[in-house]
Amino acid sequence: MVYTENEKVLCFHGPLIYSAKILKAEKWTGEDNRTGAIGPHYFVHYDGWKKTWDEWVPEIRLLKHNDENLARKSTLEEAAKSGSLISSSSSSAAKESSSSGAKRPRESDANERKSSAGARATKRSRDTVETEEDFLKRPEVKISLPDQLKLQLVDDWENITKNGLLVPLPRRPCVRDILQDYRKHYLSLKTPSSSKTRSPAVVDEVLKGLKLYFDRSLGQNLLYRFERAQYVEYRKKNGPKMGDGDIRSNARSGTASMGGDMEPSDVYGAEHLLRLFVNLPMIILHTSMDGESIGLLKEHLGEFLTYIAKEKHRLFVREYEAASPAYHRISST
Repeated sequence: MVYTENEKVLCFHGPLIYSAKILKAEKWTGEDNRTGAIGPHYFVHYDGWKKTWDEWVPEIRLLKHNDENLARKSTLEEAAKSGSLISSSSSSAAKESSSSGAKRPRESDANERKSSAGARATKRSRDTVETEEDFLKRPEVKISLPDQLKLQLVDDWENITKNGLLVPLPRRPCVRDILQDYRKHYLSLKTPSSSKTRSPAVVDEVLKGLKLYFDRSLGQNLLYRFERAQYVEYRKKNGPKMGDGDIRSNARSGTASMGGDMEPSDVYGAEHLLRLFVNLPMIILHTSMDGESIGLLKEHLGEFLTYIAKEKHRLFVREYEAASPAYHRISST
């Protein structure tokens, strides 16, 4: 475990970073919690917040409490005030991975690498983990969001965390629909057939990866605390049921985090998909992709975000729904 009980840390909550204290530290197997999440998790208390906001968070949301990360915290706060929150947080997340991550191999050895990079989950010995020098040589990953999507993400955060509203579920179009619609749009564009970057096989691989990241990240990283009771309740009511018209029944087993054959990409929509792009720089940094592959991926992600921005009024929910008093009571426990 990288962090310990009673340690003072910094913790991502939405697009910002807050000071917090670790109250408990556990390594989850997936069978001992409601979300099916695995790996190191920490029960944190945010400084100055009510205890009702105490929550379990995965290791990827935590940073060491040091001067460098405190500076990043301040940078995000300033970016939020200036309206450039998301581009700054994406850049800061990538820089954080390369800077604070430099200390982690000494502190946690192979086990930390296993929790941070799923692709290397079975690599347990020190010899199989990349060196600190190699990690720091990786190119910085920046994903720039169009301005209207930055505002959308901030509005979404305020609706959920400040106004106590919820995205109605299930969403239509859902993430799976959005990815399929984009594929049709992409293939309809007239481009040179010899272009490697315009290859249907490449875009299929990118979209497949986005869906996989979304399905595996939703329950652990993409929900605000206020939404988690909704997530658990929806999974209880719909997870085991198939063919009810709300969710598809053709999901592959083993990748969903909602239980049964239901995948988050069949239930959630553009609001939660957009949140994934805040975490993507850190996710990409912890993969084994080389610079050329990362450049190709960024090109496709940029085109995808441009498409989302153009289709914004069709893809994003127009009205959030008010949570009932009973829901407020449940979500605060």
